[in-house]
Amino acid sequence: MQLRFRFILLALVALVAIAVWTFPAWRHFLRERGADDAFPGLALDLQDDYLALPAALRAALLDRHQRNPDMAMEMLLLAISGPETAPADAIANALDGARVLASGEFQELNALHYGSGRATIYELADSTRIMRFEDFSSARGADVRVYLARDPQPLSALQLGDDFLDLGRLKGNVGDQSYFLPAQRNLSLYQSAVVFCRQFNVSITVATLR
Repeated sequence: MQLRFRFILLALVALVAIAVWTFPAWRHFLRERGADDAFPGLALDLQDDYLALPAALRAALLDRHQRNPDMAMEMLLLAISGPETAPADAIANALDGARVLASGEFQELNALHYGSGRATIYELADSTRIMRFEDFSSARGADVRVYLARDPQPLSALQLGDDFLDLGRLKGNVGDQSYFLPAQRNLSLYQSAVVFCRQFNVSITVATLR
């Protein structure tokens, strides 16, 4: 009987050792399963909105919650608040005959920071220069600005530097929109269009201009 007990004990120790050794392999599986759970601290009437988000976004928000619960909650509330559509403008009517100076596609940086569409710098017939976002959409953010930056892909405030060109508040995270550029500025110095969240000091999406 004592020998049998020792055998069972050794088997249990071996199973624990195997579980610990293989933890990195099955930890991701558990995290994916956890993405279907309720979000900690979120009001009960908003949990369905959270569960309607893409699985990758839910998992990223849960992961962020472990490191910074307040930031994760703010990002989640923005994500479930719906799109902010940019107001219509009349610039599209002035693009006939305009010269394209540079253009680039917005990129998905990660599950929390992403965008799509194209940023194009145009010179109009009267020499006015604008940057226009077309077929644009991006993740929501707080205090979001539009920059031109020298770095081709600045992901943080540090990479952005202090010599970027601030074009103002993002007009909407969905929809075509235009930003006027200073007449005397040398635009060849700038290699990217950046949608930047000042609250968290991080890029939401970037288009490398060529």
